[in-house]
Amino acid sequence: MPVALFLHHDANSSSGLLGEIVTELGYEVRDHHICTELASGVATGPLPTIDGVDLLIPLGSRWSVYDTENIGSWIDDEVELVREADRRGVPVIGVCFGGQLVATTLGGSVLPAPFEEIGWIEIEPVADVEHPIPTGPWFQWHLDVFTPPADATVLATSPAGAQAFRLRDNLALQFHPEVDTAVLQDWMITDRDQLRECGVDPDELLERTARETTKARTRAEAVVRAFLDSVDYAAAPTGASLDVD
Repeated sequence: MPVALFLHHDANSSSGLLGEIVTELGYEVRDHHICTELASGVATGPLPTIDGVDLLIPLGSRWSVYDTENIGSWIDDEVELVREADRRGVPVIGVCFGGQLVATTLGGSVLPAPFEEIGWIEIEPVADVEHPIPTGPWFQWHLDVFTPPADATVLATSPAGAQAFRLRDNLALQFHPEVDTAVLQDWMITDRDQLRECGVDPDELLERTARETTKARTRAEAVVRAFLDSVDYAAAPTGASLDVD
């Protein structure tokens, strides 16, 4: 059975819909939490290797990839882990912070966003690319944006910046395809105040998330299926369609 390794940067991170999807696609899900104390950016142990890993999924974080004051104990090691996955041809799906990590590793950059994007937001797919990203809405919660590497294919954008890019067997996403109400409730353990500071009502956001989850899962599954099919992994079903309402 192929193995999907999820990298969790926060103690209250979970794989959510993505964990369900890759399990249904035939992967054994393994989870590694880098930080195990709420609101702490200190790593509690070394990163795993990618030996025996068939799919690497670094998820989001309350930290920035350039915030070495808080995550300096592990960010360079994680960059090297993603670089090694790229060298070996192990597919990577980077989500939000994870997408910014992929950008940083492969020659792009990460900067503060011109404005925050929080909530369920439509994105703009790039025309005439393979495996385009559906418009959404997709769940967003980010204060930074990535600039894709020069040789990457940008798949989608929003007014704040790039939303998705592909480079070799690496897919970087600025949005959160894993989010359902359980995931969001866990994040609110530490960051409910940030939502209020950005003018977002936490309870209304939870209600909207409950309404969006079913269609959002369908969109997320289509993206994951198409990506895995394109990298020709045995567990990936063929013929995945991105024509999702």
